[in-house]
Amino acid sequence: MTGWNGAAGVKFRTDVASMCKLGFDIDPARLSANEQAFCRQAVANWRSFAPAVMEGDQHRLVSPHTSNHMAVAYVSKDRGLGVLFAYDIHPRYDERPAAVRLEGLDPDRRYRVEEVNLMPGARPSLPAHGRTFTGDYLMKVGLDVFTGRQMNSRVVRLTAE
Repeated sequence: MTGWNGAAGVKFRTDVASMCKLGFDIDPARLSANEQAFCRQAVANWRSFAPAVMEGDQHRLVSPHTSNHMAVAYVSKDRGLGVLFAYDIHPRYDERPAAVRLEGLDPDRRYRVEEVNLMPGARPSLPAHGRTFTGDYLMKVGLDVFTGRQMNSRVVRLTAE
């Protein structure tokens, strides 16, 4: 890998790029077939939550300046769609990070939680994947999205039902 932060994997780099216009510095000719498939799926996922990212409200939830992790969420103006970006930057051994409490959701609506941007063949590892929670629960209790793996990332789509 060349370009920005070549030590980070293509998933981490693409997940970071997904927090904005999905522009990233990756040479497709240097990617494996699995990485190319991942990038195609990540673009499709980005298109599904782009209204929240490009026109919604940004919520900075966990700062990398005060934590070994980072989390940012975007919520569409109608609060029907959200996306949570969570990054394990340099977690400490046996660290127990707190759940990430979201902001900006409708407390009375129910949201389906879906971990997206997975490498081909990978299964969702997010404990809440596929489950539905009220916006109130997601904002008061939150989601366990962080891991103990360095340079790990998760993208979580929240769709109101």
